Amino acid sequence: MDPFKFGCIVRGGYYCPRPELEAQLRRYLEAGQNIVLQGERRMGKSSLVVKVVGDMRGTGLLYVDLLGISTPSDFCRRVVDGIVELDRSRSFLRKTTSLLASLRPLVVLDRDTGLPTISIDAKSAAGPDGVAAVMAMVAAHAKERKICVVFDEFQDVLDLPDANQALAEMRSRVQFMSETPFVFLGSVRNRMWEVFSHPSSPFFKSALEIDVGEIDPTAFSEFLASRFKKGDRIPDKAFLVETLNALGGVPGDMQELCDALWAVTKSGDRVDAGVLGAAYEYIFARQGRAYETFWKTFSSQQRRVLRALASCGGRHVASSDFLEASGIYNASSVKKALARLETIGHVYRFHDEFKFSNPFFREWVRRTFDD
Repeated sequence: MDPFKFGCIVRGGYYCPRPELEAQLRRYLEAGQNIVLQGERRMGKSSLVVKVVGDMRGTGLLYVDLLGISTPSDFCRRVVDGIVELDRSRSFLRKTTSLLASLRPLVVLDRDTGLPTISIDAKSAAGPDGVAAVMAMVAAHAKERKICVVFDEFQDVLDLPDANQALAEMRSRVQFMSETPFVFLGSVRNRMWEVFSHPSSPFFKSALEIDVGEIDPTAFSEFLASRFKKGDRIPDKAFLVETLNALGGVPGDMQELCDALWAVTKSGDRVDAGVLGAAYEYIFARQGRAYETFWKTFSSQQRRVLRALASCGGRHVASSDFLEASGIYNASSVKKALARLETIGHVYRFHDEFKFSNPFFREWVRRTFDD
């Protein structure tokens, strides 16, 4: 069995403990403190929260993933799905449908699982009244049992047609639920800042901010080494630390690379720099077609900038070395290309450095176009 998981919430033996961060988060949640949990993509924020809440005896987890929502009815459906996942008992579903009467709820059986779920009328949930209704439902259930509410990728609320009104409806409920902790997860810092730090936002300074930074490389390499040993591989711990640092300390990316390292080795093999190239080729075999498709959509200047970013890094994008590597000798043109690439999600800015959103795409660019 493959001992590595990525691209999902990891639990049990697949989860690498982060004791200090877990203890800090649990202390605040047990006190009913609302939290803004920020960190770069695939840093393990969701897995961390699920682990901490799972260890809090008697506390239910209402988890709502808001990634990609674009309408109030999207928001309402996601919250209702989270509520149903919390408890599928008949009495619970009966109470939920009663509370959602204005959204014309209907209990149906899921085709795939056979489990009961609730569908709501899209038109009834299309406006701010729908947001108010599902938040009232959350508040009603929180009065009956102890829960922690987690909104993942919360910055996507800003994509709703009337985002400020939706946020105001949410805030009007959250502020009176002092015994129920809310955790707002986000991976786009500037948008999370807009929600929680801009004076005009309904959520201005409404939650304590905690940053999920890079995982401790020594502890994580020990964890990864133990997973490799389960398959009788011989891991080089120094190589694992070096590789993790090269990936920016991102647990999700490292788990994906370890999955590839596992796939290209067998029992008794060493896991070290000697098999790294094969692991990347394994990843490119799965994702290379998508990378080629991306590449065709970029302008000539964007391609040049990406090649320079892959070879030189993104800390000094206005330097003569970067301009020479890109073949673009106008710094403003480089910045314009980077701004567009950031908008469409292929790069992001962390402090004063531009980085590829996908480090494996960076490696593909570097290996494909290396002179």
